[in-house]
Amino acid sequence: MYLREIYYEVRPFVPRPVQVVLRQRVAAARRRLEQDKWPIDPGAAGAPPFWEGWPGDKRFALVLTHDVESSAGHAKCVELAAMEMTMGFRSSFNFVIEGYEVSPELRRYLVANGYEVGIHGVYHDGKDFKTRRIFEKRATIINRRLKEWQAKGSALPPCTAGTTGSTSWR
Repeated sequence: MYLREIYYEVRPFVPRPVQVVLRQRVAAARRRLEQDKWPIDPGAAGAPPFWEGWPGDKRFALVLTHDVESSAGHAKCVELAAMEMTMGFRSSFNFVIEGYEVSPELRRYLVANGYEVGIHGVYHDGKDFKTRRIFEKRATIINRRLKEWQAKGSALPPCTAGTTGSTSWR
């Protein structure tokens, strides 16, 4: 079993403050391993062949995304969006669809103010690709919700249940 799978198996039993500390330590270790690739990976520093550049002769693009994993995070979305608006940013808010109530009012507010709304999985339990059966069931749920919300994307790509693409199944 991979460390990631073990993490998701024990996560429901680990207090949130301990989860945060563990994630901070993993992030610090990753930063050390990837320090030569940040802020720009040398392999991605040059323009791709035949690329005409960013619109308006801009030099770079910035993508802001927020994975909203709980009702506590849901409660902070308007405040975060308002803060971003004061700085001229618009981001993507991606919600877990079966862990808490995602209010239609919040989704409408975000879209009306130029934000993108997406889906960050059904349960956020790390099991989306564990078996073909789980994947197909969740892909159906995600696709239905994408259509219902008119959302922009998800942690799982929109697909037809039964399609494996390049995913290998255990």
